[in-house]
Amino acid sequence: MRCLLIDDDIPTVEALLRIVNWSDHGVGETMTAYNIQDAQRLFEAARPDIIVCDIEMPRGSGLDMIKWVREREYDGGFIFFTCHESFEFASTAISYNADAYLVKPIDKTKLEAALRKAVDALKQNRMLDEYSKLGMTWIKNKEWVERNFWRDILTEAISPRTDLIQWEIRKRELPLTVEGAYGLFLVGVPRSQLEGHWDSSIFQYALSNLGSEVLFRQVNHDRVIPYQTESAFYNAMIVEGPFDAEQLRDIGERLIALCAQYLKCTITCYISETVAISELSRTREQLELLDASNIIFRGKVHFQKDPFHYDTTDRYALDMDRFALLFVQKEKIQIVNGLKKELERLTEQNKLDPATLHSIREDFLQVVYSMLLRNHIQAHRLFADETILQLAQQADSSVFDFMKWAQAITDKTIDSIREALKSEGVVDKAKRFIHEHYKQELSREDVAAHVYLTADYLAKVFKAETGLAIKEYLNECRINAAKQLLLESKSSISEIALETGFDTLSYFSTVFKKMTGETPNAYRSKHKPLQ
Repeated sequence: MRCLLIDDDIPTVEALLRIVNWSDHGVGETMTAYNIQDAQRLFEAARPDIIVCDIEMPRGSGLDMIKWVREREYDGGFIFFTCHESFEFASTAISYNADAYLVKPIDKTKLEAALRKAVDALKQNRMLDEYSKLGMTWIKNKEWVERNFWRDILTEAISPRTDLIQWEIRKRELPLTVEGAYGLFLVGVPRSQLEGHWDSSIFQYALSNLGSEVLFRQVNHDRVIPYQTESAFYNAMIVEGPFDAEQLRDIGERLIALCAQYLKCTITCYISETVAISELSRTREQLELLDASNIIFRGKVHFQKDPFHYDTTDRYALDMDRFALLFVQKEKIQIVNGLKKELERLTEQNKLDPATLHSIREDFLQVVYSMLLRNHIQAHRLFADETILQLAQQADSSVFDFMKWAQAITDKTIDSIREALKSEGVVDKAKRFIHEHYKQELSREDVAAHVYLTADYLAKVFKAETGLAIKEYLNECRINAAKQLLLESKSSISEIALETGFDTLSYFSTVFKKMTGETPNAYRSKHKPLQ
């Protein structure tokens, strides 16, 4: 599908392109326009499936755009966003069949929900058109329509207002009422459990089918809604109230056992109180927060009304002196095993709550930073690796995620300290970096960053081994390359100066004469072989 983004504010357009993973919504091509006139030209050249448009623009409003496209029988999705909430704008947008009306600053979750709603509506309309051509009835899509209704309820793509929900029920011709009471049966699995073992889409399909069969005794039930966040996979299953809580507990325990047996993963089940349909989205958020705070009670069934109970009478403090000594001794295995045993002991004593796990992480980092500072290694450069950044984001989620992060941090820290202590290896690495990048603008800070050292410390080590400052070595490398070009190429002196990394011809000539005793022209005339 093709999407057209329209806003006179260029940074907003760039942000929209960046924050949304468009391919996840089936959008393979995005077009951008910064005024209505350009948008109309793009529309006529390649009609988009979805339009995301600002309302207030100086050279024609978003309302002008939706009127213009609807007059041309455009049936695609249309999402508005604006800085100011206005009943007049909203009512006009609705009259032209807009899919959503969002207020800036754009919330990623709400934008993706609106986008998903627009895409689903578009697919549904096109499917229904195709069915009508084939003489098929709308009833064949009932399950698909109802599943999307519940997804829209849970994500607030449908506003949690009773009147709007009732309107959607009537519009979609669903056998539901807003007066009914519902419960949420949420199944959660941390992403970290599945890395390297499952394709995410296959896993979600398997988990939702297993949950559907256990809870509803039917595969692919329309009230089983799979979705995912940055840290977990979820299945939200809507059950009608009133329900038997103990019966749901038994179902949850059976589902946990089946997932362990067949999917080789540990799921956790959360069961809400019965609520009105308009409260389901807020209930989903509350259960997700409950899951995020669950450090040691995974693989069980939990009711929303029963909070986790931790023993926090005595606050735990990491023995930082002990771990600092292990880092000095470079005992990787003892560091990781020591942390693991501490976490296991706290878990057994029911003392490992989220705050305690976070405090252990901060104390451990303090030990690491102290060791890096002592060895003149810059932590922010050392830990800029994408894998470590991702592990750090998940470290507070569970003991498993914490240990993965601690292992990576420990390995990186001790390996870097060992490298730093081998001054020969560091200098050789710095030399190689200079030889590979001498044509670029290069500072001693750039070289130091490559070997994870401070610039002052590397300069000291480099001078001690080579007898040259880093800048002197860089110039020597550049002049050697220039000498070869003077003899082997027909390039001008100024071209050679730029090609070997010098900013100006005068500075190149000054350095060249200082190092060779001759000007570049004289060197070429004297040493270039006769043709």
